[in-house]
Amino acid sequence: MMDVPARIAQVLTPHLGANTADSVARHLCAKHGVGEGPVDASTMTALQETIRRGLVAFVGAQQAEELARLCFRGDR
Repeated sequence: MMDVPARIAQVLTPHLGANTADSVARHLCAKHGVGEGPVDASTMTALQETIRRGLVAFVGAQQAEELARLCFRGDR
């Protein structure tokens, strides 16, 4: 099973490039306290919203919503 930062980076790489996607994923996961092991639903929701808001400037609101959702598919 892929860890959360790696999964986020995988989803964002086509839109931000590999290095930026990896840096963003690791930074935001650390900021939200997401590491190894299970993550509670409220933390995942907050992280997803942070990702969505950050992506709006790069890909627009509609695609930002979809990408943020894809980062967490299967976690809920």
